[in-house]
Amino acid sequence: MIVLMKKEICLCVGVLFILLSMMQSALARPIIWRLDAKTAGSVGEITSGPQDSIYNRPYSLDDNQVNQKMLWRNTGALVGIGVGTMGLLYLMPSSFTNWEDDDDEGPFEKWWDNVSHAPVWDKDDFFLNYVTHPYAGAIYYMGARSAGANASYSFLYSFAMSTFFWEYGIEAFAERPSIQDLIVTPVTGTLLGEWFYVTKRQILENNHELWGSEVWGRTALLLMDPITEVADWLWGDEKPLKDSLTFSSQPMITRGGQVGYGLSMQFRF
Repeated sequence: MIVLMKKEICLCVGVLFILLSMMQSALARPIIWRLDAKTAGSVGEITSGPQDSIYNRPYSLDDNQVNQKMLWRNTGALVGIGVGTMGLLYLMPSSFTNWEDDDDEGPFEKWWDNVSHAPVWDKDDFFLNYVTHPYAGAIYYMGARSAGANASYSFLYSFAMSTFFWEYGIEAFAERPSIQDLIVTPVTGTLLGEWFYVTKRQILENNHELWGSEVWGRTALLLMDPITEVADWLWGDEKPLKDSLTFSSQPMITRGGQVGYGLSMQFRF
């Protein structure tokens, strides 16, 4: 058991080292760290998003001007997706989740039993512990970072969401909190999240293009910051794709003589 823990800790340290190297490389690139109208006009860039967006301000690890409305919106979306994800995991076989079935306890009894005991070293595979959990931590981090929070605030936000909402919250209905997840999710997620944030700024400064393609650029933005991107598209003041998605409905008659309506959807990049 001790040997296994040492191996997994070494793997975690290796992942952290790689992410730190990626961040250092990204921060060393000659990019424009401001998207305000004056600077954007001087270099021929296009200002994107609301003027109070953090992406229209100079890059900073310390500047903390949180848009509370946006943060609450992102938090609500994260909670909803988290509950939905938990529901899907409940449907997964125990061989995938490593959750033990216990029919003798009710859900709240099991939750209290799990949170009232010390966290354990879980038996989840490498992909779940060191890929999905860091990614989830990065998504939590970006939920606050894109709302105008600084790096420290975003780390605390990721820590709170991963610890109290997930580990000691909804996942505790199924299993005891995990030592790896309590550490890896917010810590590695913060490093990965800041790299996401830096990369997102670069893509926005490049007029939403990545590798010369707006499709790749918008796809990357969606993968790195899905909560903010989808929420902005649905409820934001500026919806960059609102003119690309159209619905139309018209009456139709089938070959069998039945009358109905046909619904079509068009999505243009």
